[in-house]
Amino acid sequence: MNIIIVGDGKVGYALAEQLTKENHSITVIDKNELALRKADETLDVMCIKGNGARASVLIEAGIEEADLVIAVTSRDEMNMLTCLTAKKLSKSIQTIARIRDPEYYEEYAALQEQMGIDMVINPEFAAAQEIANILQFPSAMNIELFFDGKERLIDFRIQEGDMLAGAKLSKLSGKLPKNILFVAVERDGIAYIPNGDFEFQVYDKVYVMGRITGITDLFKLLGRYIQRVNTVLIVGGGRTSYYLTKIIAKLGMSVKIIEINQKKCIELSETIEEAIIIEGDGTDQEILDSENIEEVDAFIAMTGRDEENLITAMYGIEKGVDKVITMATRIRIPDIMNRVGLDSIIEPKMITTSNIIGYVRGIQNSRGSFVEALYKIVDGKAEVISFIANQSARLLNIPIKNLPLKKEIIIACIQHRSTVTIPHGNEKIAAGDKVLIVTKRSDVIKDLNDILL
Repeated sequence: MNIIIVGDGKVGYALAEQLTKENHSITVIDKNELALRKADETLDVMCIKGNGARASVLIEAGIEEADLVIAVTSRDEMNMLTCLTAKKLSKSIQTIARIRDPEYYEEYAALQEQMGIDMVINPEFAAAQEIANILQFPSAMNIELFFDGKERLIDFRIQEGDMLAGAKLSKLSGKLPKNILFVAVERDGIAYIPNGDFEFQVYDKVYVMGRITGITDLFKLLGRYIQRVNTVLIVGGGRTSYYLTKIIAKLGMSVKIIEINQKKCIELSETIEEAIIIEGDGTDQEILDSENIEEVDAFIAMTGRDEENLITAMYGIEKGVDKVITMATRIRIPDIMNRVGLDSIIEPKMITTSNIIGYVRGIQNSRGSFVEALYKIVDGKAEVISFIANQSARLLNIPIKNLPLKKEIIIACIQHRSTVTIPHGNEKIAAGDKVLIVTKRSDVIKDLNDILL
């Protein structure tokens, strides 16, 4: 596909990097010459300096032959105008806009219709949703919901003394809760798709698919089940904090937000009635102690600086908070955070990139099985892809145990009408079913037929 990316910041660069790996033709537009130089020197992309909302610049970028425009500049208005201009120049073009401001995002459905935006992406809202999911099941490091929340993908780290440590997966089948499936493992930065002979080790990061009841039973079996979260302390009063408070307040959680900027505090107090707003430096241990950090159920570090989040979150762990979550915006920071014991790490850039890549694969494969959603796991080394099977799929009505699956691919879940199943061999996939697959293959999976030999 021919894709134009307007905005060469962190998200724009990450998108260009991933989409070029998937053999798309990419043109990047930005007014920042330094950012363009980095993309030009490190990626196989065409770079144009200019205002991506201007018709002349889009024409220079090849809008007539383009299939998709992705507007991810730092300004919502610029992104919306870029998509509107693109639609005026090409009737067949698809558009994606990053819209972050709550005033715009809360009316995004109307904006989509009025401005012809095909997909709206909001990194802060997506991050808030992910954090809210974790807070509803704090035993897990991270959690993703599938099939309207009927199935969940969680990850956790194996500890010394766990029944999993040193055990082969095939030897555990009778000891573990039913209707859960081990779909991936990360060990020393390497992703594995486990089979029956796979032997778990201490410090492995394990990804498990299952219903909430089965996953709860697993954590109780491991002695690591954490009761629900009632009180939340947040450091940083940005957009993610706003969206998160709106979500979790409806779930009955009590929220405090510490923000150092007085103007932001006033704005938050006027827009968030559900939280207590405290003006102060949330990285100051005395302020955290004065707010009784050791008594809260969950502590979330979401300042604008990764280093401050890291230090603040470490203090939360030191004070014995059951659930500590932190945000990371740079590539290498999550590795550092993991090494110091921080496991629940939210990466808005990774969430945004995954959502857009899933959309791109969906429109690219319009005749095959539709890509409904895509998630990156194991630090981007593996993917979870949700397909809707259609008549073109060669695996219909064949028992899964008889399918010639490629290596390093697992069928993790099937939804047939309203019934969701973790497959164990005899299940069959029918047209219209939703199928969840997990893969660590280097080749791109765009269609259900791509998982077969």
